[in-house]
Amino acid sequence: MASVKENSLPAWTLEDAYGSVTDERFLKEKAHTEALAEELTKKVPAKATVEDVLQLIPIYEEAVEGASSLYSFARCAYSQNVTDSAANSAIAECQALIARLEAIVRPLFVTLGSLEDSSEHWKDPRIAHWKFTAMQGRNSWKSALNSTQLRIIDKFAASNFYPLDAQYKRLNKGLKVEVQNSKGETLAYKQSQCLSVLKGVADPVLRESTQNALNAWYKAHADHYVDILNALHGFRKVQFEEAGVDWLTPSLEQNRMSKGSIEALLSCVDARKETLQEAIRLRAPYFGQAQMKACDFLAPAPSAKGATKDYIPYEEAISTVKKALIAVNPELPEFIDMMLEKHWLEARVDPNKAGGAFYSRFNRFKQARVFTSYIGSFASMIQQSHELGHAFHYWVMRDLPTVQTEFPMTLTEVASTFNEANVRYYCTVNSQSDDEKFTILWQELKSVANFCLHQPVRMEFEKRFIALRQHKVVTTQEAETIMEEAWRKWFGDSTIDIDPYLWAYKMHFYKTDQYIYNYPYMVGYLISQGLRKEQEKRGDQFPEFYRAFLRDTGRMTVDELIQKHMGYDPAGPEFWNQCLDVACSYIEEFKKLIAKKN
Repeated sequence: MASVKENSLPAWTLEDAYGSVTDERFLKEKAHTEALAEELTKKVPAKATVEDVLQLIPIYEEAVEGASSLYSFARCAYSQNVTDSAANSAIAECQALIARLEAIVRPLFVTLGSLEDSSEHWKDPRIAHWKFTAMQGRNSWKSALNSTQLRIIDKFAASNFYPLDAQYKRLNKGLKVEVQNSKGETLAYKQSQCLSVLKGVADPVLRESTQNALNAWYKAHADHYVDILNALHGFRKVQFEEAGVDWLTPSLEQNRMSKGSIEALLSCVDARKETLQEAIRLRAPYFGQAQMKACDFLAPAPSAKGATKDYIPYEEAISTVKKALIAVNPELPEFIDMMLEKHWLEARVDPNKAGGAFYSRFNRFKQARVFTSYIGSFASMIQQSHELGHAFHYWVMRDLPTVQTEFPMTLTEVASTFNEANVRYYCTVNSQSDDEKFTILWQELKSVANFCLHQPVRMEFEKRFIALRQHKVVTTQEAETIMEEAWRKWFGDSTIDIDPYLWAYKMHFYKTDQYIYNYPYMVGYLISQGLRKEQEKRGDQFPEFYRAFLRDTGRMTVDELIQKHMGYDPAGPEFWNQCLDVACSYIEEFKKLIAKKN
């Protein structure tokens, strides 16, 4: 592995892809993709024959591989420097190009979807790998829309819908607040810095000051954010009404999950709500409170002699992650070394970077990218493992046709959260003291509360906002009320206050490429807990099982995947309760440990 010096964090390069959005390589790819779009426009008939499909699908594949790579690249370029207005504009342009391609080839997929399962045409190598996607599209909610409706919707999306993403980012770019730390220093923070503080900075004064500053800024600008949400869901409302479909079905289709499965999951979580709230209540006393403050929700464990370090050097963190993941797959440590050596991982802390963390990939080059801001905390180390889980997920399937590497968000979050679980388990087993074990279990409780309570809060907000938007334009006051009610439904009285503008600063609510983006994290987390059971059961055979599981995520639904590989029907309670058993076991371990310490 390339040496990572103290205080020197990995920086990714974009030079081995397109360089920048103004680089000749990027512009050449864009021109090539647009030319293919023009070619398809001329050649795709209103009613396609099977021969049309066989001839034109390879052209579409070439075009969409370019368009998807351009979009991912523009997103990466903007994220590393939010002042890059050219990259921000390119994101919307690429989204529009992808939508245009989908619209052009729609007749091809109508014909493809009409083929019987037993058709000999599925043996043709030009389309064989499209069978799963075609069968899914056959029953798509969009199939109820005629070509004229779809054409109008596509044009409106390009001109009015996709640009809302850039509008949201511009608003956040204007955020600059003054915060105070425990030393009495006043600091000027941008949005990404504020979010990093709330995700794990140890200074309680800084956390509370940052939360208060964020609340004040978003309260002053809340009208702008609610306007964007109204526009986003207003656009979708028209689509869904024209198709005669309810507002939840498109999200479930996008996430390849049945209504029965999400209802079973939510029912099981709701039934254990009070137990899950203990993951919050048990931590509150360590902040001198009977109930937790919202700003402390993701706070690290209080320091204690023998606990994990306040700052973990990056080289040490990545070494721990590699050791922890050998049991998941022996190839993982080498994969992580490769990500660092090729400079495909970004971990610097920079005020010009976007907030949050993500994984992306450039299909054209078969390259993965990881974007983070490493702050040296235990949680930050876990975040490294999370995003590297995403990247490895793609890496083990990169030889498949691109369409079979397009896994939904519900399954995207499995490998990432499974990595987290293994790193925490490794650290627990190798802990040198009860204080160190306390710190690790603290992180487990944070994850339980985040995935099993915070995610339902966010989904609840979206459900209620969207339901109200079906009848009227939602006001800022109504959005604030919905947030408070959603928070209290799932958190109960486990917190003193709420996070009132979560709906404004959390980018997941504003995505134009994903719809109801929040619950997939909960699904992925719980499936990962089920995988922990499989890991215990399968022992040395697990890596082979896991690889096969991951490679099927782009060609199966959530329901099919769980049934095939794990033997459960996810539309029933048994599977989700088994997963929740694992999650709740961390709460019990924590209770035993603090009883022992006291």
